[in-house]
Amino acid sequence: MNSNAQTATSLRYGSARAIARPAVSSLAGRRNDRRDYRFLMLVSVGLFLCVSLLTRLLPRSLRPLAGPKGCSESCLAEAKRAAYAVVPYAFEW
Repeated sequence: MNSNAQTATSLRYGSARAIARPAVSSLAGRRNDRRDYRFLMLVSVGLFLCVSLLTRLLPRSLRPLAGPKGCSESCLAEAKRAAYAVVPYAFEW
């Protein structure tokens, strides 16, 4: 076979594989994104938990993560709220 016939044959038979690949790679991409998001949430909740624990030593008016007045929440709840507010911006870039 000449090179043009080989190219035409490979395009014809390779097209089915080319069509199937984006679905697999997009599924793998979504899995990677989910895994990255979960890892980033884990790290950021841990970081914000440390900040929340340290800021409990400050008066409520000076706390960076404190909720509205009259609302008392745990350190973990403050950390989760801060992480859920910040982490989605990392995936917009």
